[in-house]
Amino acid sequence: MNIPDSELRTLSPVVRNLFLQWDDFMHRHVKFNLPESQIHTEGHCERVLLYALIMGEKIFGEDLDALEILAHAAIFHDTRRQDDYLDTGHGARAAVYYENFCKAHPDITFHPESVFLMRYHDLDDSKGIDAIRKCFNKDSDKVITLYQIFKDADALDRWRLGSKGLDPKFLRTAPAKNMTGYSLRIVRETIPPEQLAKTEHEVEQIIQQQNK
Repeated sequence: MNIPDSELRTLSPVVRNLFLQWDDFMHRHVKFNLPESQIHTEGHCERVLLYALIMGEKIFGEDLDALEILAHAAIFHDTRRQDDYLDTGHGARAAVYYENFCKAHPDITFHPESVFLMRYHDLDDSKGIDAIRKCFNKDSDKVITLYQIFKDADALDRWRLGSKGLDPKFLRTAPAKNMTGYSLRIVRETIPPEQLAKTEHEVEQIIQQQNK
């Protein structure tokens, strides 16, 4: 675990306990396609888990089902990446991995909502929202809110890509818009400065190549 104890002590008991539970589960059981990646493995998923649980509690209170849906999406969402760049489709592959994992491990509750959060997290919001409305009917509003929370949690960790990694105007939820400073602090507390500088340089090079 990379999140400092000083940060964990500021969390509510519900968020802290769920964070510790699912962070430990991830490190023990979840496998990543790119284990050497500096930007899309356990460190990133750990921070997304933290942000998602904080926002989930703010919006849903102590709805443990909703919080667990977010937790599962957070720890599995980037597991099947094939590269560190756009890799559209990695969300769908992660959703399949999650579903198969739950079948093989009946001790973990399978949440179909988590599948949709993962499946559509790397696609335009409209596609995810349309799919959720078609599948969840009367529960679709809640699942759409979970989807927006999760996409915002993922976005809040874009500070790891550099000082221009996160554009707050694209955030969807009020809690996320109030957490940009917090997420920047968490990134700086959990990633060495030299690694942040290296990643930012690499991202800038990619952008320059794409703009040629």
